[in-house]
Amino acid sequence: MTTLDWALLCLLSGIVLLVSAVLLQMYVMLTETYTLDRYSNTPQMKWVAVALFFSFSLAVYWACPNARKKGVVFFILGGGGVILYGLGMYLKKIAFA
Repeated sequence: MTTLDWALLCLLSGIVLLVSAVLLQMYVMLTETYTLDRYSNTPQMKWVAVALFFSFSLAVYWACPNARKKGVVFFILGGGGVILYGLGMYLKKIAFA
């Protein structure tokens, strides 16, 4: 396989991993936020609300214990997608240089 073939394979694999990470993120946000109800009428609700204001996704992984395992999968999919996409762009640059 040529460098351009590897670049295409890495780019496509990276895009698939990133899309999978996005779909998993949407699934977690829609299914796991119900556990935030346990903070209603408690002093901790203020800090949960502040965290949700600044970064909704990270706050859900912090405040919802069921979502933490899925956060690891999201991190692996997203990180792998970014690495493969970056590698594909680098290989494409080398192939056309």
